[in-house]
Parts: sequence; C-alpha cells; structure tokens
Amino acid sequence: MQILISLLVLGILVFVHELGHFVTAKLSKMPVSEFSIGMGPSVYSYTGEKTVYSFRAIPVGGFVNIEGMEVDSELEDGFNNKKPILKFIVLFAGVFMNFLFAFILIFGSTMVAGNYVQNTAPVVGEVIENSKIKNIILPKDKIIKINNIPIKEWTDISATINSEAKANILRLNVELERGREKKIVNLDVMKDPSSDRFVIGIVPEFFKVKIGLKDGFIKSVNLTGKMFKDIFKGLGALISGKVKKDDISGPIGIIKVLGSASKEGMGILAYLTAMLSINLGILNLLPIPAMDGGRILFVLWEIIGIKISKKTEERVHYVGMIMLFALMFFITVNDVFNLLK
Repeated sequence: MQILISLLVLGILVFVHELGHFVTAKLSKMPVSEFSIGMGPSVYSYTGEKTVYSFRAIPVGGFVNIEGMEVDSELEDGFNNKKPILKFIVLFAGVFMNFLFAFILIFGSTMVAGNYVQNTAPVVGEVIENSKIKNIILPKDKIIKINNIPIKEWTDISATINSEAKANILRLNVELERGREKKIVNLDVMKDPSSDRFVIGIVPEFFKVKIGLKDGFIKSVNLTGKMFKDIFKGLGALISGKVKKDDISGPIGIIKVLGSASKEGMGILAYLTAMLSINLGILNLLPIPAMDGGRILFVLWEIIGIKISKKTEERVHYVGMIMLFALMFFITVNDVFNLLK
C-alpha cells in the first residue's frame, strides 16, 4: 500500500508539471501529439481530436510531445516557429505548476491544521515520556497549589518550582484537580541540562483554533519561502561536495521516504509532497542541457538577439541527455545499495 501511495504521489507531481507544458502549448496553438504519464511501453492510451493521452509502464517521469521542436522543423504553429516569449512560457509553465501545486498543498494543510494556542490555565497537556512523575500526574490534571503556593496560570508552575529549588526545596507537595476530585501528590524536581532550570516533566495543554484566510495565506507564503531556502541550502551543500553519496536519493529512495511519511498521516505526507514538488521544479529550472532550464537558456539568448543554430542546440541537449541518463543510473544503483545495507 505504501508503494502505491508513493507511486501515486510521484505520478501526481509529474502530471502537474506536464500539465503546465500541455495547457500553455495548447493555448499557444502549438500542436501536441502526445501527453504521457510514465515512461516505457504504453499501457493505456486514448486518442483525442489532436492528441494521444497515455499511461506508460514505468510509473516515473512523463512527457508532453510538442510538435515542431525537431532540428530545422518548419511546421506551421510548431514550437520552433513561435515567438520566443511563447516558447519561454511553455517551457517555464511546468516549473511554475510545481511551485503553485506546492503552495496549494501548504495552504490547504495550513487551513486544515489551524493554529495551536497554549492554554494559559495550569492544565497539564502531556507528561514527558520516561519522566519520574509518569502515572502520578496525568494529562488534563489542573495544578492548584505547589507547597501551598496558589497556582493561577501555567507560568506560575515554573516560577514556583524554580523559586522553591533555589531555596533547596526539591520535594514538592502538589495539590491538583482530576475531574471532580482533588488530589495531593509528592514530586521530586529535576534539573533540565538544556535550560539550566528545574522542572517536573510536564508540558502545557494546546488547543486548535481556526485560522483566517489572510493569516493562512501569510503563514503559507512564509512556509513555502522557508522550503525554497532549505532546498537551495541543500543544493549548495551538494555542489560544494558536503553531501555524502549515501545521502543522495533517487526514485527508489524517494518511494521509501514517501511510504514512511504516509504512515505518519496526511499532514506529513502533504508537507513532504510539497517539498518534492518544489525540488522537482528547481531541478527542472537548472540550466542543464535537455532539462527545461537548459532549453529556457537557449530561448533567453534568442530573446536578447543571440542566434544559435538548432543543430548546435540539439547536440548540446543530446549530450545533456546522455549525462542525465548516466546520473540517473548512478543514483538508482546507489539507492539499491542503500536499501541492501
């Protein structure tokens, strides 16, 4: 089931990317002979008025076959005969759709998740696992007094504990409410090495509140921006050689990660899918021959008036394609070795 979910996610990401190319090509009146999800032999196809829509055997990748991209093609309304700005739009549309899809996922998840606000009342939300007070204090307990000192708000708990600890009083007499009952328990304080403060091992209660469209939009923009920043930071580490070979994942590694994420719930899966969508967009935007970014680079040169022959461009893309296949082979083999460890 996890593998199916992973393949579905990858298929959606490819579909979204290729849909951008497909829609803008159609709007630009460019003939599209095939819109395919997957690679390899065709499993199912439907022939429309001017386009074949197909699913192929290998559920990774996909393509939109826009006619007129071949060397010296003079096809009327073909890609080569369109204005450079239209070529740019069609090539950039796949990347744009990946970025847009990621934002939609983040925005949707943010609106569903809402905001979690701390309860200011001294109500226990959770007891820290492996704490000494496990099963002595329970979630939903309300702390009334500590060593006969009244507790009105959550912040009073920490203030009182640390005040008593400074006076070398490390054994606490805690009065609490549990439902309709009042209980008195005795606890020993602990020192938190990370904050150098005294604690008893409890965290406050949080509750979910709805988030407005404006706040949700702003929060989603910030989260999306952080994703871009983290991805570029990782890309920089990869280029500089700081990333180890074992840390690089290809399709097999991604399927494994997506499968694990699917067990953690839809929120985690949506977040990871958004990050993968941005990754896919950025990867395609890099000025690598045979990728969208490589083709965009040649179109930008055309826009500013630098003429490069189609034969030269196709040779560059051909070499780039060979290099990409070699890289994909290396990454896939690396994935297999990582799985066997």
